[in-house]
Amino acid sequence: MDEREQISDTAPLAKITISEEALSAIGMTGLPKNWGWFCGDMCYYLAAAHFPRYKYYALIESDVYLPEAGVQPLLSAFETCRADAIAAQLGPTPSPKKYSKGLAALDLDPAWGCIFPLSRISRPLLNEMRTLRREALLKTPRAKLNDEAVLAGAVQRGGFSVARLEDLLPALASKETFDTNPPHLFEAVAADVHERRLYHPVVMFDTVVHRLRTGEKNYTRHRLRKILRAAPKPMRKTLTKEVSDSEGSA
Repeated sequence: MDEREQISDTAPLAKITISEEALSAIGMTGLPKNWGWFCGDMCYYLAAAHFPRYKYYALIESDVYLPEAGVQPLLSAFETCRADAIAAQLGPTPSPKKYSKGLAALDLDPAWGCIFPLSRISRPLLNEMRTLRREALLKTPRAKLNDEAVLAGAVQRGGFSVARLEDLLPALASKETFDTNPPHLFEAVAADVHERRLYHPVVMFDTVVHRLRTGEKNYTRHRLRKILRAAPKPMRKTLTKEVSDSEGSA
């Protein structure tokens, strides 16, 4: 739970607090100001600090849509796959990733990357990721290494085994629904009770409207094309107006 601003009551469920203080307690200091969204790997380190005896750790971020019908196939894939790393599009690409370029300063290939929000890693790989992140914060503090870069860099450095999510679950995790962009509308995806596929990124209608009005995200008609196409008519009408207003004030 992100408790930088307020404490969350999760009873009867246990929780792990995510904050600068909690990270400092496990040796993670000198973080960039945007670590909350840029350094998702911190969740892994905190999980391992609180629950150190697991062979594997998994992460599903809040903008991933996991339908009920997709839960068992995902769990089965995680249980049967023995690779150290599972993540979508994990491996080398034709050109350096934007937030992987800093890997070059650590003698690693910056063309490597992945999609991080749904991933599973082994304990040895987690340890390597933590070492790499600490090294980057100490030696190259200005390098913009995101969580995807840290995972990809640690895989390279340690020679760990990998499995791409889209290869493990080709019917559930193709680029059509699981990629970095464009976003999908939660209300439209959740309306299909027979849906099994994994979606990312998924955003709620109210969040899209808020981001358009505040300029929090650079949402254009092209970037919102899937949302506008899938949205129910009343929502589509509202979103079309908000996009027009935001473009007019730009």
